[in-house]
Amino acid sequence: MKLIPLAAFFLTAAVLTASAAAQSALPASPPHAAPLPVNISPLSFWVRTSVRWHLKPIPVCEWPASRVTLRVEAKKVNVRLMDTGDGDAFEVVVDGKPYGILTATAGTHLYRIFQANMTGIHLIQLVKRTEAFVGTAQLQGFQLSKEGRILPPPAPSGRRIELVGDSISCGYGDEAASQTQHFTPATENAYLSYGAIAARAFDAQFADIAWSGKLMWPHNTMNALYGYILPASKSMPWNFASWMPQAVIINLSTNDFAQGIPSRRGWMRGYKAFIARVRKHYPKAVILCASSPMLWGSRNIASRTWLHSIVEQENAEGDHNVHYLRIATQSAADGYGADWHPSLKTHRIMAGVVIAALQKYLGWKPVQPSHTP
Repeated sequence: MKLIPLAAFFLTAAVLTASAAAQSALPASPPHAAPLPVNISPLSFWVRTSVRWHLKPIPVCEWPASRVTLRVEAKKVNVRLMDTGDGDAFEVVVDGKPYGILTATAGTHLYRIFQANMTGIHLIQLVKRTEAFVGTAQLQGFQLSKEGRILPPPAPSGRRIELVGDSISCGYGDEAASQTQHFTPATENAYLSYGAIAARAFDAQFADIAWSGKLMWPHNTMNALYGYILPASKSMPWNFASWMPQAVIINLSTNDFAQGIPSRRGWMRGYKAFIARVRKHYPKAVILCASSPMLWGSRNIASRTWLHSIVEQENAEGDHNVHYLRIATQSAADGYGADWHPSLKTHRIMAGVVIAALQKYLGWKPVQPSHTP
């Protein structure tokens, strides 16, 4: 199968402001922005939230890469957020390009997320850069300048991807300068993680069900959080039937093997049990079992060998929609993020692997999503 070149679909971290000359750079996340006169309810039919938001009585999210989208005609836009943690952050994306970073202060505050010299129509997205333990965000509404109005956003794509993972899939430390830096919320960017990049390449809806430090088996597992809308409090059970992905990527082996090689029998049984849970919810989904880019030596060999064996067993038992996804061990030449996690460059390389796999197994073709206002 001929694969479409990927370079056109990668966004770099260097792009921090929208290209249009009429737009000004986002202010440095000041709470207490000056109020604007046109109020938009967070429950407006034209305010579109992504997967796993708890919507009633007011929208709340925790998972990384959670997104809210609105299309407006306005000169200025505010958002009112209540957040539980200092440092919880959102990538502000305007007309498909990173525009700035909203870094929340604990409590309820009003933030300016867009301003321009003239009124125009713009597609604005807030994408949660940070993972659940950093903070819970409650969306309390938007405000527009006096001439502003909300417009219907583009219809969502029918393509849907779910990723279940650990710190790698959260984008842990991907914006850090080197491996000597330790984790801070400021260097975690789920928007530029491999799963989010791959989803944008297909203009796909994306659920990033990931939490740093989690294992597949036998304790501290992602399995324990998988069924919740709000994982930090283990509240609000998720209705799996409400959103059915065509592809599920499982990237859970790094922490299981980080301290040594676990019990082969126990780990493989735990992994197969999780596949069975995914399959129960999503009977037709392609399931990709990904290897870790952070393991070396005998641990790397064991984890990859066992994943191969699991996939072979699933196929032999009749499930031919389970596949091994080989992600190469990260290279020093590509740099490292905080605490030896993948760098932005490595995330782009990993995204290419995912894109190629989805082309192969689902026949999807990457698209250049339209962000024309």
